[in-house]
Amino acid sequence: NAELSAEMDHKKSLIRDIIIRSLSSKTFEEVSTMKGKDRLKDEIVNKINDVLADGQVRNIFFTDFVVQ
Repeated sequence: NAELSAEMDHKKSLIRDIIIRSLSSKTFEEVSTMKGKDRLKDEIVNKINDVLADGQVRNIFFTDFVVQ
């Protein structure tokens, strides 16, 4: 909805920080399987929803997933 979109735009830096911190806290072993990626998605969604007031994120999609 429009309210959630506006809030996400306003909190873009915070949301990026949440995503970066979540991704960088994981080991290769934790994200190398589909189950691990699904857990990571759930973690990111939950952390983002914790900071939102005008709605909630239901799902996120990885378009690229590179592990070094």
